[in-house]
Amino acid sequence: MPSRTPNRRLPRLLGAAALAASLVLTGCSAQKSVADPAASGSASTPSTVVKTLYGDVTVPAHPKRVAALDFPEATALADLGIKPVAIGSYTPDLDYYTSFLKGVPIATDDSGVPIVEKVAAAKPDLIILDSFTDQLAKNRPIYEKLSAIAPTVVLKWTEAAGSWQEDAAGTARAVGKTAQLDKLKAQFEARAASIKKKYADVLATKTIDLISGDESTWFLYGPTSSHGRVLAEAGARFGAAADQKDGFVQYSPERYDLLKDTGIVIVDAATDAEAAKVTGSPVFGTISAARDHDVFRTPYFFPSSYRIANALLDDFANALKNAQ
Repeated sequence: MPSRTPNRRLPRLLGAAALAASLVLTGCSAQKSVADPAASGSASTPSTVVKTLYGDVTVPAHPKRVAALDFPEATALADLGIKPVAIGSYTPDLDYYTSFLKGVPIATDDSGVPIVEKVAAAKPDLIILDSFTDQLAKNRPIYEKLSAIAPTVVLKWTEAAGSWQEDAAGTARAVGKTAQLDKLKAQFEARAASIKKKYADVLATKTIDLISGDESTWFLYGPTSSHGRVLAEAGARFGAAADQKDGFVQYSPERYDLLKDTGIVIVDAATDAEAAKVTGSPVFGTISAARDHDVFRTPYFFPSSYRIANALLDDFANALKNAQ
């Protein structure tokens, strides 16, 4: 992955199989009993039951202090106008989130492992986070400590952030804001439909591929990745990744030839200098998109929220507008 990608982000993007020996992520392991007083609160406290990765969990109907220990949940809350009382060490680089989450205590270490004492100090009445399913047993001790602080909702996370929309929906259900999230989803879908209609001619003639990389390796992202799902919503037809089942596949620079017939290539990069780690490859220079100047960059790979997805749509629309 690009060197600018925070270490916190790598496990959830690359998948647990590639990082089996990595740090414990901010997931859970054991199902929280709905009869547990720590989960249900006092009899006079309104509560609701939400479905999680580990079954039904009873949470406050109107939580006031929500700790979101992973960035998908933190950004989903921010999109809903809810400022969490604690967050993880990584937040996507978007001005809105930088401003909205400014000053919120960080309750994980730099690798995203929860610091239980800091979570407790935030006095949450609800904790939300996510996990890969194959890390549940390993995360059991962390989950049990967190669930002793407050009801803990764990949502499923999948390779290459492909589950971001489901995660946002789960976050909204946990805080009783499903209707508000539905509006954000509708706005996103309307924007995507608008792009699909406006640039129908380009989309009909040019295939799209999404890549990231550096001088030594690169990754091809398929339709099931988070950014793949966003662009597919806007009418993208994939090229080399059209039949790719995995969220991403890793290649050496010699295999940029796989992109030889792709109409538009979009590179994960915030600057031209970052993009040059890919575009500077001699093999990359031979593909048709490079020859036709139809290579574009965006820093909004791996959207974890509708706000980032909309930013990616804006960059996609710009690419379609300027495609040769």
